[in-house]
Amino acid sequence: MPSKTRSARPQAAPSPPARQRTRRAPATAADASAPDVTPDLTPDAAPAAAAPADVPAAKPRGKARAAATTPPPAAGKTRSPRARAAVAQAAEAPAADAAEVPAPAPAAVAEAQGAADAAERPTRRGGRSRRAAPPVSGSAAQSAAQSTAQSAAQPAADAPAPAMVEPPAEPAVAPDGKPAAEAPESTAAPVAERAPSRRSRGRRGEGGDRGDRAARGDRAARDAAVPAAPIPPVPPAAPRGPVAEIESPADGALFGRYAVRVPGEEAAEVWLRSPHPGTAVCTCLDFALSEHADCPHVQALWSHLQADADRAAAFARGPQAVGSRIAVLHGARRRLLWLPGTECTASLNDLAEQLLGVPPDELDDQALPRLLRAAREAGHELQVDEAAWAHLAAARDARWRVHRLETLFPQGPASSDLQVLGTTAAAPLLPLQVEGALFAVCAGRCILGDAPELQPMQQALAAALLMQRHFGLERVLLLAPGEVLDRWRRALPADASGWNLTSIDSVATDIELHRSLSPDLVIVQEADEGGLWVDADRAAALLRLHSPHALVLPAAGWLQRPAELPLRVAFVDAERLGGYDALLQAHGERDENGELCGLHDLDGVRDTLAPMLLARTLDEVRGQLPERIDRVRRVPLPAAARPAHAAQAEALAATVLRWQRLGWLPDGGQRRLIDQVQALRRLCAGDGAPAVAEAKADAIRALLDGGDAPVAKAVVFGQWPAALQAVQAQLAAAGIGAAAWRAADPEAARQAAVQRFQSDPACRVLLVAEPGSGALELRCPGAQVIHLDRPWNPRLLSRRFGRVHRRGKAQLVPVTQLLLEGSFEGAVFGVLAERREPPVADLLDANAGEGFVQGEACMQWLADLAAVLQACGHATGHATGPDATAGAGAAAA
Repeated sequence: MPSKTRSARPQAAPSPPARQRTRRAPATAADASAPDVTPDLTPDAAPAAAAPADVPAAKPRGKARAAATTPPPAAGKTRSPRARAAVAQAAEAPAADAAEVPAPAPAAVAEAQGAADAAERPTRRGGRSRRAAPPVSGSAAQSAAQSTAQSAAQPAADAPAPAMVEPPAEPAVAPDGKPAAEAPESTAAPVAERAPSRRSRGRRGEGGDRGDRAARGDRAARDAAVPAAPIPPVPPAAPRGPVAEIESPADGALFGRYAVRVPGEEAAEVWLRSPHPGTAVCTCLDFALSEHADCPHVQALWSHLQADADRAAAFARGPQAVGSRIAVLHGARRRLLWLPGTECTASLNDLAEQLLGVPPDELDDQALPRLLRAAREAGHELQVDEAAWAHLAAARDARWRVHRLETLFPQGPASSDLQVLGTTAAAPLLPLQVEGALFAVCAGRCILGDAPELQPMQQALAAALLMQRHFGLERVLLLAPGEVLDRWRRALPADASGWNLTSIDSVATDIELHRSLSPDLVIVQEADEGGLWVDADRAAALLRLHSPHALVLPAAGWLQRPAELPLRVAFVDAERLGGYDALLQAHGERDENGELCGLHDLDGVRDTLAPMLLARTLDEVRGQLPERIDRVRRVPLPAAARPAHAAQAEALAATVLRWQRLGWLPDGGQRRLIDQVQALRRLCAGDGAPAVAEAKADAIRALLDGGDAPVAKAVVFGQWPAALQAVQAQLAAAGIGAAAWRAADPEAARQAAVQRFQSDPACRVLLVAEPGSGALELRCPGAQVIHLDRPWNPRLLSRRFGRVHRRGKAQLVPVTQLLLEGSFEGAVFGVLAERREPPVADLLDANAGEGFVQGEACMQWLADLAAVLQACGHATGHATGPDATAGAGAAAA
């Protein structure tokens, strides 16, 4: 059963399944003491006359057939308090009247009493409608009683005595307007014909309606021969359960807005629109979650209306509007309901049944316009409730969004404009992440339940930005745990507008504030521990928070908590387009009374909720994933390091300029040039520059704790051990445990560092010095890779990755390059980022003392070095003519 978000209801009104079970329950001995309270008959169900001898009587069915064979009751016995009152009144009649009119026989009195009872009892039309017959009283009733007595006193020779037919007893009426249990079989009165059940009413097309009409006609024919007698009015039975406080509409009309207060329940408002079940609308949470548009407030209002005969008759007749109306039939799956007016033409009624009498998924978009045109041509008034238009618009808008996206982005998820939504060109979205964003936009209201590795938060951000840019979405309300809000703030683009970020813990207390924002989109990110949808106050607040669009990001392992699923789906399927009903029908577990008590077979829930749920596991999309996701994080060059960086860069630029001018670079000059390059790169890594080491340590700490999710383990690679040592000291000062792996350390120390990193949760970072690390094999699947510096050789980046993750077994491993912005390191990345082949041998990356660069490699390296210096703002000359090339060749020789 979907979780109730309120306190227990003491003595609540019976639910519709309970009332149905009451109707179907067999009679028991305890029912014999229950008062015989019967509803009034409709005007067209007059007392039935005895069938002539040459006309065969209608054959009763079921229990009515058993009643027909029951012997008539003995004289003097009556079947209800009203009949006993009639006998007492006849006994107290004046003697003069007794002399003029012979006393009626007891059987005739019983017949007269049965007809009178039948005249005041309402009957069911299709199990729902009720109409009250006008009361029989005054002189007309007295004359009818006298004529009955005279007919009973005539001798048998003058006319044959009418057959003794006891009118069948109507079922007693419960306070909620439903028939109560049948009378016990031990009573003298015949067994009453039971009103058709919901199941039988649903089979009208298979003969159920014809059977009901035949039964009513049979009863009317039998009761017509018995005139009515004056019966004193009997007060209606008191309703069972708690007495509700009901405030009628201000204009005094029967149909309209009622304020209903039921003991033990929240106060609510009920809009009563017609007698058709499912058209009343209540503001309580029970009604929103009901399968059959029922709740204690609707039940209390029904009992209130049925307690008064006049109100009940007026309610059964309906608004009696001349024009027709199309309303929404509420429940787990909403549908359109055709309510014909009193002057609706047969052709219009047939057209409405043809267009609207189809499954909701097959409803034509032009059904309502066609009906409106047909009504206008026929001169008949037809009104369509605004709720009906809103229900249709929810489904139509989804189809138009799909059409617009196909027009705007014909390449689909491969479109470059979509891959940079909410991110940068350096870290674009993957195509499968773009698919998640497009799914959210097309659905409008959905659950993004992808595995955490697929970053559903980034998908939701991209979907929201796409809606803002192309579908007029203006206001976004984000409800997330407090520790997640900072991630959203960092992820939002600088030009993002209309966003309201709020802690989800206060959603129950700030519900009015949230509703006043009138959000176009509500994003709900659940906490890792779950529990949102089983918290009564927060769940009720979310279900009352209305918006055209909604995205829910459930926590990891959400399918293992089935108790939260019904309310989560009810929030997403706010218009009841089919998701909530499909969940209850396909996975609802019910008790012996048919009440929902849980869910089962949730393995297939993704297929059941396919239109509104996207939940992909890592294994399912592993073939679509790259082994790594390369990202760049730029670190501003600290002011304290700028003078040293500028001086070294100027010295390097002067050396390159001299080579370009002379076209000559001797081996001694090449060694000095290499030393200048390496000194500048060490500074950019943090070796000998404490300010740079602190800035890069801060960037590593932000990567560990400031992303979409905290990073448990990270491996930091660097070419200079001194720079790694400086970063380790900064991380330790920030409270982050780190171990160092250096080839210069003894093997026992290296193994101890690896063991600590793999087994100690407090040790989150392993700093690996590049020289001598070729034999390192960590095999740590969950670890991210961070490059402290930028290698000159791009192949070195792949080798670093292979020391942490096994090739062909890794997917979506984040790899981050830290770049000192505005420095020589950043310029190297800008010039050589797209080059696949290294410009020089590996010896230039880490150690300047391993040899010389010769031939074409030296020429290419010098040219690239000049381009890098120009990119970082240190101009050099340009080597032109054959002299420069020849000089470089001579230097290489």
